[in-house]
Amino acid sequence: MSKITIIGSGRVGSTIAYSLTCREMATEIVIIDVNGEKALGEALDIRQGLAYGSPCLVYAGNYEDAKDSDIVV
Repeated sequence: MSKITIIGSGRVGSTIAYSLTCREMATEIVIIDVNGEKALGEALDIRQGLAYGSPCLVYAGNYEDAKDSDIVV
């Protein structure tokens, strides 16, 4: 699997993050946004739904957290 960074936690970014977790396409997803609280909220919402699904690590981060990403969206 891979590490994927998503820049922007609006409708498109959060939908991409959710879809990636549902399809188990990544082991780690970093969500970056100018509004850090929004990115954190989106990451927490997605993580809450992972209890019965994907073993993916989803979290809000910054550009330093994007290091070693396989894909950046």
